[in-house]
Amino acid sequence: MASSSTKQVSGSSGSGLQINTGSSYVIKPKTMAIPYESFEVQIESHVDFASLKRNRMNLDALMAAQQMFPYFNMLNGPTYVKLVKDFRVRAEVYDLDAPKVEELQAVTRDPSLRGKTRKEMNLKPFRQAEIR
Repeated sequence: MASSSTKQVSGSSGSGLQINTGSSYVIKPKTMAIPYESFEVQIESHVDFASLKRNRMNLDALMAAQQMFPYFNMLNGPTYVKLVKDFRVRAEVYDLDAPKVEELQAVTRDPSLRGKTRKEMNLKPFRQAEIR
């Protein structure tokens, strides 16, 4: 059962301040039947400078002149494998078929919504496919 959440925020004086967000947190069920232990996460660098060097594209001097190495170190920083696994097994693709299913479910719950627009059904507009 979900309940209203409370966030603990630290102030400059060190005292904690509690803020009631008024929203409930629900853990989404898994959408994939992959055993957690056998799920491999492939970690790669966003910008692989070693590969660029092997292909005669040495950007070290350019990156050093622009002081960009700290940015790329952060970008190529740690990958939180457990977080990636937890997200992936619960993710679903919201594509062209999903809004139709959503509309059918709304009409099933309330037949008076038949023939109305998504806005009139109080559904979010569908703009593009996305991963949720």
